[in-house]
Amino acid sequence: MKHKRTEHEKKIDTANHYDCLETDVREDARKSFKRQAYQSVSVAQYIAQKYGIGGDADGQEDS
Repeated sequence: MKHKRTEHEKKIDTANHYDCLETDVREDARKSFKRQAYQSVSVAQYIAQKYGIGGDADGQEDS
């Protein structure tokens, strides 16, 4: 009576599982995965935009 699977059987099952994952991709999932990256903004620029602070956000006012 066989109780455990051999290492070779485990390796085959793992390979079959990952082969299935790579090929079975829905088209709508593929489209939503391909999107533009977020634009990089510094903290000072983000705060200035969010709170409507003009120019620099370091506490100095423009004259």
